[in-house]
Amino acid sequence: MNNQSYETKTSIQSPLSIRVQSIVYRLSPEAMERTLIYLDNAARLAMRDGIASDVVVAYGDCSPEPTIDESVLNIWQTRFRHLRKINYKFFNANLGSAAGHNRLLEEADSDLVMILNPDVLASPTLFAELDRALKRPGVGLVEARQIPIEHPKDYDQTTGETSWASTACAMGPLRVFRQLNGFDADSFFLYGDDVDFSWRVRLAGYKVVHQSSAVVFHDKRLSNDGHWISSNAERYYSAEATLLLTYKWSRSDLTENYLRIFQSRKDTVQEQVAAAFEERRKNGKLPMQLDPEHKIGQFIEGAYAQHRFPAR
Repeated sequence: MNNQSYETKTSIQSPLSIRVQSIVYRLSPEAMERTLIYLDNAARLAMRDGIASDVVVAYGDCSPEPTIDESVLNIWQTRFRHLRKINYKFFNANLGSAAGHNRLLEEADSDLVMILNPDVLASPTLFAELDRALKRPGVGLVEARQIPIEHPKDYDQTTGETSWASTACAMGPLRVFRQLNGFDADSFFLYGDDVDFSWRVRLAGYKVVHQSSAVVFHDKRLSNDGHWISSNAERYYSAEATLLLTYKWSRSDLTENYLRIFQSRKDTVQEQVAAAFEERRKNGKLPMQLDPEHKIGQFIEGAYAQHRFPAR
């Protein structure tokens, strides 16, 4: 697909169908229901204003046991009447975010797809504002602004163009997801899949945009001194993403530097990450390298974009 074909599509004024996808892991039904309350209201306004023809929500559950049953799903479907359908699929395996979303994308038939964290709360005009950004020429993926703590990465104050889009809440045309074969689930399990997907969107000739007027509430856990609270699993997959992103996006120099750091620290998590990477390398399981001229991928002081303010 080329940019012109998408520009032509978005110039049509008729409402578009939207599919919202979320991957669940050990999340309470109460938290899922809270998200549905806000999505239902955003869908109501989007359909009232001719932005959306219908909105479908699809859950993929990676939990050890099903989070909800058919009775809960039926109650939700009756209560949230502005959502045409609420789909729920129990995977019976922890696929991770990338593979989980790819599994859900196999069943998608909408015009647009929103990737949403299952505990994120949508503002009333979320669909309208994201759709407005997607109607700009050449835009292939657009992210929402997160509150109460904004993501620190930089974006153009006029055009909104940015290095990558966080899939805490991001939306794009289904045809772009299809063109790029979704997320790279062979490389990324939990983190880094959105960075990689965004960079491949840009590599294909599209723009990735931050839409500051599209707002979602995304709660964060902070320590008493204001730093992120991370589990060992989060630390592991974040470090793993660092090695795989630097390698895949042709910065092997950084990969080797991070490997030396991980191997030299007395940190069990980082030592495990380094050992797993070396095992991939030994078995020929590293991803194909992209962007050899370094026109897309950004690695700036440990981040994947220039930051507007320090991340803690």
